[in-house]
Order: sequence, then structure tokens, then C-alpha cells
Amino acid sequence: MKNSNFVLLSIFLVSLVQRVLVITIPMNVDEGSWLHRGTNFIKYLFDGDLAATYLRHHPGVTNMWLIGISQFLSSLFYQLFPDWLDLNQSPLQHVCFDEPFAPPFCPISLYVMPRVIQALITSACMVGIYLLTKRLLGRPIALIAMSLLILSPFFLAYQRYITTDALQTDFSILAVLFLLLYLRGNSNRRLLFSSAIFMGLATASKIPALFILPAIVVWIVLIELGVWRTSFPRRGWICQFCDLIIWGVTASAVIFLILPALWAAPLETLGKLYEGLLKESERGALFFLGEFTDSPGPLFYPLVLAYRLSPLLQVGLLTCLGTLLIPRLRHRLDKMPELVAIALIPLSVIFILSNIDSKIDRYIVVILPELALLAGAGWFQIGNWVKAWGRIVRWKTKEGINTAIALAVAQLFLLVPHYPYYITYYNPLLGGSQAAKNLFMLGQGEGLDIAAKWLNQSPDTKEITVTSWYSLVFGSYFQGKTLELRKFSPDNLSHLNWTKANRIVLYFNQLQRQLPEAKMLAYFGQQQPLYKVRVDDIDYVMVYPGPLCLPEDLQSIQFPLSLSFDNQVRLLGYELNTSKLKSTDELIVTFYWEFLDSISPDLTLNIKLSNQYRNIFNSSQTSLVDGYLPFTQIVPSTIIRDVRKVTIAPEALPGQYSLEVAWFSQNTKQALQAQNVKRNSYENQTVIAEVEIVKSVKP
Repeated sequence: MKNSNFVLLSIFLVSLVQRVLVITIPMNVDEGSWLHRGTNFIKYLFDGDLAATYLRHHPGVTNMWLIGISQFLSSLFYQLFPDWLDLNQSPLQHVCFDEPFAPPFCPISLYVMPRVIQALITSACMVGIYLLTKRLLGRPIALIAMSLLILSPFFLAYQRYITTDALQTDFSILAVLFLLLYLRGNSNRRLLFSSAIFMGLATASKIPALFILPAIVVWIVLIELGVWRTSFPRRGWICQFCDLIIWGVTASAVIFLILPALWAAPLETLGKLYEGLLKESERGALFFLGEFTDSPGPLFYPLVLAYRLSPLLQVGLLTCLGTLLIPRLRHRLDKMPELVAIALIPLSVIFILSNIDSKIDRYIVVILPELALLAGAGWFQIGNWVKAWGRIVRWKTKEGINTAIALAVAQLFLLVPHYPYYITYYNPLLGGSQAAKNLFMLGQGEGLDIAAKWLNQSPDTKEITVTSWYSLVFGSYFQGKTLELRKFSPDNLSHLNWTKANRIVLYFNQLQRQLPEAKMLAYFGQQQPLYKVRVDDIDYVMVYPGPLCLPEDLQSIQFPLSLSFDNQVRLLGYELNTSKLKSTDELIVTFYWEFLDSISPDLTLNIKLSNQYRNIFNSSQTSLVDGYLPFTQIVPSTIIRDVRKVTIAPEALPGQYSLEVAWFSQNTKQALQAQNVKRNSYENQTVIAEVEIVKSVKP
């Protein structure tokens, strides 16, 4: 009894500690949205607006209850301990009652209590999974499976996030285990009702929990055909049908009871749910096998399993599946029917997911516990084979403790290097992240906290405006003003918010998917970032200077000037990526323009590259910031950082060349008169720099 209690306590504490370590980081891209939904859910509930409590098609009801209740506990907690974690956040909750995606961004302190409560719930679920697995498959397999599961990086990452995946996964595996125990011959209906309750909770967390239903139907058919009679006795088709009706009605009742929107407007809520699921299945904007795509093919999830599961889990899983498929080995298994029943769950889920256009790696998190149970059985079988060698290797497998401990230690070697960004784990035997970046969309917000911390060290941080991809994550860490940057849409101009910012934060999967649009990314691709967050040898986050300059930007201009054009525009200076280049190179020029007065919208900047004989080898007329910033949006006294790419003409011979600029009116065909600070006139086309073109060396 003491040993049993020690195992239960160990599973709970190990799970809990992993979930609460550095609890303020990292944040997943979806957590901010769910924090808003959870607080709005409780607000609408207390306001009596029950129909409004439907907020998402997932539907994420368990998450919203957990988060909403957590906010009231957070409010009380921070009133009692206002300086806890030294986050300097207000205990008032109104900051999270705005509509999702609307500022202000929720402070990090408001994420702590929901994460703590979820950590307690999911850690308790780990204990429940162990106890039920012990009854179903035996103590050794249960111990081995838990050592593989709770230390699996991909599984742990989504257990930490307050998204729908953690509760869906834990509740669904508990539902499966309770139902298998009931079907195995135990006539206690409490097992059936327990399974139904957890199934209702899992489905209310996320609809894909229903994808296990085809496997359950197959269970019943095989049981009644007598295929599994050694473990699952026949009950009769009518009895099985009645049990399934009871199971389904109970699960549906649970969903109805915890989703208040169904109380007020059941048909309307179900209609919204259906429409939302259809829209979700067609979300698009994904990345797979090195290409931007709206529909990854059937190879997606097999590759995800290859890269996301640890080698140890894969070895156990393949051993178990191989044993089940080889008749000579299969008959030696004591729990063969139970293992086949468990194996049907991931097969059912993957089959359905593979036939949906929208594919994301986290969708298979729901089957990781089942895969761990199968892997546990595989490693137990390996232990038995090792034991059979007798004198060669002495290995005690009766209790499974030695195997479980050895696997846990080995799992730690895979887990610890990715702390605390566990989601960055990819199978090292297949090339790790370096190989995965060419196959999958990488990044769910990790690294944005580090970028925000770096920007928070800037002078007058609260006066800085930053545009960021995954703004709900970044905005919670950043002390200044955050504007969202979303994919291009004619109806939503948020993809142009970066033209209003002092700093631009780009994310790795933006580059993979070319979002918000390729032209904008190409504009920044020719520049050097001010700061990069490198995780697992990949630049997850890049911070670039934006079009709106900060005072410190002006203090470090490479070539300062004071060149005025008709007292409308002043060139404060410029920067060159190089002053010596080959004819095949590109010259990147960064201008710092101060707009002294309102500017006519027909003005364009003319840039020329000419030799001493006035032969022109490049000429371009463009508007500001690659055409993204109209003059109508510029108010007097604004200073704009404008980056230009000058391509050298192929026929340009080695020698000295002049870089010239001029402002022209398209309507009047007149140039603005250029003057320096002493008001001495220059020619309309003004030389600001000399560059040298050198001879290209042939390889």
C-alpha cells in the first residue's frame, strides 16, 4: 500500500512541477484568445446573457469555465499579494473583458492562476490514467507508459498551455479506459457513467474527441462476434445498443449542462457550431514539405508522428504493433484484445484527421496517451525478451520499475534541452529542428517573450509602438503599445499596421508561409534585424526597425546630413549596406526623411546611380517605404525610415559612381529645390554618396 501511494504521489508531483515551472513563459498563440473567451464567458453568464456564452466552435467549454473561475481567484489573490512575481499588474479584471483580439492585452499575471488550476487538474488526470491502466493492462505496463507519457516533450508542451488540447486529451483517454473496463465484464454501471461523463467533458473541450467513436463501434462488433471473448464477454446486441444509448445520452447531457448557450438557444448554438467547424476545416495558410499550402496531404500526420514522438516511445510503439501483427508473437500476449482495442483509437482519429484539409500537428495530441500505453506494452515485451536471455543480462521486469526508471531518465535527456520551450522538440534521429523547418510550420509563440524583454530595456519603452505577429502573445509581455499584424485581407487592413510602428517583430513561420504578404517580407528581408531570438539553432523571432523613427535611431545614423528640399522634406542622413560592390550585387540605401510640411501626394523620390560622364546605370521613381506609406498619412514633423534597393545595371563597368536623389512632382514635372543647412542651392538631382563598383572575380 505504501509503495502504491508513493507511485501515485510521484506521478502527481512530477506532472505538477513540470506544469508550473516558469509558469509565466512561454505562451502559446491561442492562450491569449482563450483567456479573453474565458473571462467573457463568465461575464455573460453573470449578466444573464446565456446565448452569448457560445464563443467558439471548438467549443472549449471546459477551458472557459476553468479560466473564468480562475479570474475571480486571481482577483482575490492579487488583492492579498499585489507584488507576487513582481509583475506590477493591477488586480482588476476588466482588462480581459474586452472582445477577443482587442487591446488592452491581458497582463502575464492573469495567465498564472488558470495555468495553476489546469496543472492541478491535468496532474490528477495523470494519476487517474495510471490507476485505470493498471487495472486494464497491469502495473508494469502502466508504470512504463506513464514514464514515457509525462516526460514526452510534445505532450508536456500542450499540457502547460491553457488551450483546449490538454483537457480534451486527458478527459478522452479517461473515457476510453473507463469504457474498456466496463466492456471487459465488470457489470458496474458506474464505470459506464464515468466514461460518459469524461467523454462529454472531452467533447465540450474540443469536438475532435468524437473521432474516437468509429473505433468504439468496431469494439462492439468484434466483441459480439466473439473475436475478443478471452477478455471481453458477449453481452448481446440489444444490451450493447442500450449501453451505447445510455453512454451517448449521458455524454450529451454533460455537454448540455456545462454550455449555458444550449439552455437559451439550442438550435442557434448548434448551427453556429456546425458553421464554425466547416470554416475551421478550410482555414488554409499552412506550410508543409517546404511549400505554402491550404491542404497538406495524407503524408502529414505520419510525418508528424515520426518527428514529434520521442525515439523511445517510437521503439516501444513499433514493438507493440509488430507483436500484434505477427501471429506467433501475438498469441503470447496476455492483454492482446485490450491492446488492439486501444490501437484502434489512434487509427480512427488519424484516418478522420487525414481526410480534413486543415492539418496542424497539435491535432494528434489527443492520441498521445493511447500511443504511450501501446509503447508501454512494447517496452514491457522488450523487457521480457531481455529477461529471457538469462545469464547474459539480468533485468527484473515483474514490476516494471527498472524499465520505467531507465526510460524516464532517457526521456529527460530528450526533454531538458528544450526547457522551457518544449514544443520546439523534433526527433533528433531524423535531423531535429533543422530538418523539421523544411517540413512543418514552426513556432507557436515561443521566443516572443525574450524579444519583448529586450525591447522593454529601451529608453521610454512605454512610448514605443511595436507591430507583431502573434500580437496577443507579444503584447502581454511588452510594456509599450502593440499593434497586431495579420495576414492580408481587403476587409481588414491590420496587415498595414507595421507602417505605424517604431519596431516590427517578425516570426519564423511568417517567412515559411509568406504572411502577411511576400512583398512586405521582401522589404524587411533586405535589412539587418536589430535583434534575433534563436531557439534550437533557428531564428524564431526577428526585430526590425520600423518606418517611424525613435530618437536613438537618429543618434546612430551612419552618414548624417541636413539637406532640405523646398522646406518640405529634409534628409537627415542615410546608411549604406556597403560602399564597394560588384555589378551583380544590390546596394541597400536607408534614408531618414523629416517631413516639414504637408506633402503633395504626387511626389516621388528619384534615385540615380551615374558615373563621372553622367551616364545613368540605375534610375527609379518610387513612393515611400516601397509604396506602403502614402503621403496623406504623414503629418508634419514626422521622421520616416525609408529603405531602398538599388540594383546595379549589368553593363556598369568597374569605377566610381555617384548616388543621387531628387524629389519630383508628377503633375508639374518639377523638382523640389535642394538646399543644405546654410541654404546654398544644389542641383535638383543631388549627389549624396560615392560608391565603387569592383570587378567580379570569376570562380
